[in-house]
Amino acid sequence: MLYKKLNLPINLPLANDEEIEVNEVESNIIIKLRNVSNINIDATIRLFENFFENSLSSATREKLSKIFKEIIPIIFRKKHKEEGLYQLLRYINSINSNLDYLEILKNSSFVYENLSKVLSFSGILTDILSRDMKLLEVIQPEYAIRLNGNISYYKNSFEKLDLQNYETEGMLNALRKHHRLTKFQILFALINNEISLERASSEFSYLAQATVDYVLQIIKRETYNNHKINCEDFCIVAYGRFGTFTMTSNSDLDLVFVYGKKFERKIYVNIFRKLINILSTKTSEGILYEVDTKLRPSGNHGPVACTFDNFESYHKNMSYCWEKIALKKTRVITENKFSDSISKLLNKLNLLPISDVDVIEEIKKMRVNVNELKNRNEKLDKKIVSKWFETKYVAGGQRDIEFLKFFYEKDSNFIDKYEMDKKLLLFKKLESIFYRLDQVVNICFVNEKQNNLPNAAINLLINELNEKDLGSLKASISQGKINIFNTLNKIIESKL
Repeated sequence: MLYKKLNLPINLPLANDEEIEVNEVESNIIIKLRNVSNINIDATIRLFENFFENSLSSATREKLSKIFKEIIPIIFRKKHKEEGLYQLLRYINSINSNLDYLEILKNSSFVYENLSKVLSFSGILTDILSRDMKLLEVIQPEYAIRLNGNISYYKNSFEKLDLQNYETEGMLNALRKHHRLTKFQILFALINNEISLERASSEFSYLAQATVDYVLQIIKRETYNNHKINCEDFCIVAYGRFGTFTMTSNSDLDLVFVYGKKFERKIYVNIFRKLINILSTKTSEGILYEVDTKLRPSGNHGPVACTFDNFESYHKNMSYCWEKIALKKTRVITENKFSDSISKLLNKLNLLPISDVDVIEEIKKMRVNVNELKNRNEKLDKKIVSKWFETKYVAGGQRDIEFLKFFYEKDSNFIDKYEMDKKLLLFKKLESIFYRLDQVVNICFVNEKQNNLPNAAINLLINELNEKDLGSLKASISQGKINIFNTLNKIIESKL
C-alpha cells in the first residue's frame, strides 16, 4: 500500500480552531498529538511507528524507527513537546519517500538536538528543512559558516556558484537552492539565539540585495552576448521593507524600474522582465521572491518600466499623497551614473510639500473601501476577523502609524499639540513592536494564517519586547492599535 501524504495545517491547530479543514485520519492524529502529555515517551514512539506501519516499506520503517527512538525523547524535554512532535510528523510526512534523505538523517543523530529546535519553532522552518537534505549541514553543532553582518558574505557565496553549464531551468533551480540554504542559515541563527530579530531583518535585506545584484549580473552578461552592448543607464528603486532594509523572511520585493535614452526601449524592458522572471518564476524548487511593481507610475496595467521624465512628472503632478509618503521610504538599489541621477531626483521629490487635507481625504476613501469590502463579505456570510498578531492593514496598524508619523513630523495644524514629543515616542515604540511582530509572523506562516502563533515564536517575541507573558503581549498590541486608531480618527474628524 502506497503512503498517502497528509495535508496537515502548517502549525498545530488549537482545539477550537474551526477554520482548519482536515480529514478524519488527520483529525485523529492531531488530537492524539495535542494530548501527548497524557502518554509517555515509549507510547509516543509506538504512536509514530504505528502511524507509518502499513504504508511504507520495511526498510523505510526501520530507518524511521531508529530516528523516532532517538529524537522523540529529545523533543519530550521541550516545554511544548506537542508542537515539536506535530512538526516531526509533518517533517517525516514530507521526506519519507526520499530514501537518501532518510539514510543521512538516520546516521546524523548528532544534529537531533538542533533539529528539535527547528521542529519546535514553526512549520515554515520545518518545511524549508524538508526541501533539501543539504540543510542538515546548517544545524550541525560544528557548522563552521557564521553570518558576519555584511553583504559581502552573501555576494561571495553567490560568486562561488558555477551556472555556466546549466539550462534555464537548471540555473533557476540552482539559484533557488542556494538562496534557500542561506535563508535557512539566517533563520536557524535567529531561533538558536545567535542573532536578534533586528539583525535577522538586516541579514534578510543583505540576502535580497545580493540576490538581485547577482541576477542582474547574469542578465547584463546575456544582454551583452545577444546585443553586444553594456547597458548601464537604468535604475531600480526599492520601496517598502526592501527600501528601508527591514525585510522579513517572506517579504516581497516592491520595485520600480526607470530607464534612460541610450538604447531602444525594448532592451530595458527585456532586462526588467528577465529580472522579474528569474526572481519570481515558480519551479520545482519554488521561487526567490515575489516581485510587486504596482507602485510604478502606470500602476498594475501599464508598462513594466518608465522613463526618467515619466517618473519625475508623475510624482510632481499626478501621484497620490500616500504614494508621496511611500516615496520617502525608497532606496536606489543599482549602482551607475543613471542611478545617481535618480537618487538626486528622489531627494528633490521628497522635499515637495504634501497636503494634510488631501492625505485626510485619501485616508477616508481607504476606510470607505475597507468598509464596503467588509459589508460585501458579511452579505456573503464571510466573517473576517483579524488575528491579534496582524498589524499591517488592520485598524491602528502599520499603515495608520505611517500616516500619524506624517502628521506629527510635519507639525500639522490638525494634530493635538499636547504632549507631542510623548506621542512621537509612542508611535516609534509601537512601530518597533509591530515590526518585530511582523518578523515573527513571517517565520510562522506563508499565506493563510491560523488563529495562534507557535509557543516558541511567542517566547521569542516576549523576550525581544521584554513583556511579562502572552497576556501582557496581547494587551500591549491591542491597546497600541486602539491608541493609534483613535489618534488618527481625531485628526480625520478635526478636518470635518
